[in-house]
Amino acid sequence: MIYPWQTAQWQQFKQQLNQQRLPHAILMSGVEGLGQFALAEHMVAAVLCENFTEHHCGQCHSCQLLAAGTHPEHSVIKPEEVGKQIKIEQIRELKQKQTLTSTLSTWKTVIIEPADSMNISAYNSLLKLLEEPQDNTLLILISSHANKLPITILSRCQNYVLQAPLEEQALAWLKEQGQYEENELKQLLALSSQAPLSVLAMFDSGGVDYLEQIDQDFKAMLTGEINPVVRAKDWQNFDLELVFNYLQILIKSSVIKQLEHDNKRIWTTYDCIINTIKLLSSSHNLNKVLLIEQFMVSVMDSKTDKTRSFNSLF
Repeated sequence: MIYPWQTAQWQQFKQQLNQQRLPHAILMSGVEGLGQFALAEHMVAAVLCENFTEHHCGQCHSCQLLAAGTHPEHSVIKPEEVGKQIKIEQIRELKQKQTLTSTLSTWKTVIIEPADSMNISAYNSLLKLLEEPQDNTLLILISSHANKLPITILSRCQNYVLQAPLEEQALAWLKEQGQYEENELKQLLALSSQAPLSVLAMFDSGGVDYLEQIDQDFKAMLTGEINPVVRAKDWQNFDLELVFNYLQILIKSSVIKQLEHDNKRIWTTYDCIINTIKLLSSSHNLNKVLLIEQFMVSVMDSKTDKTRSFNSLF
């Protein structure tokens, strides 16, 4: 599937394919929720298709095997468990498979997602594959945090950067997917860095439903009327990235309103949110409950005699 905001990347890829100038490795980057994996699958299907013209035919033996997930020349590398790392053993198995003689297609294709979930040993193993690529081999690395990738990996990939669509295009597409309120969609797009698929995921996962609870809990933090130990156990079941992005939007709105008053507590609380977001994005083995408790306590400790004026902004 090609989403409307992916047209430029698809046209670039199709031109390279038709001119037989495909790179051996592509890095598909951009914020989460733009359909990177779907585009990568479309690219792979085009490469492996026996009758490719504008799109893969979907009818040839290669297309049928790919659709069934049994194509012998295609590999997908993902963490074995959600939130875990891609292991070096997975990369070693991939390297071994790449040395085998093709049995169906002239090309071999690989999708690695998320590419930023490897440890240094796995990166080093992958690097050897990138340094000595075999003919007719295409590796597509997908990452929403490309800044985490080693420069040695980045320098050996052609970067396809997916840009989030403009609000008008995103709203039009989302309205085609279901009956949603426009104001709610605008809020969720702002919360998800304008990524339409992330908005749909929020509806599907119930994330929209617990934003009101987050709003209430945040107000209780500001007045010191919350038990961090009890509430942290509830928050651990939420999408924490969504939660803290939402809090960041709330605080940014307050900063704009309070610029002329120089409310120190706003900035202190904002720092707490930013620091928590950094921790969330930097570690694979966080103690979520402890992290949430520390955040709540930090916000409550920042309480001053200006709490009432700050609280009234939400």
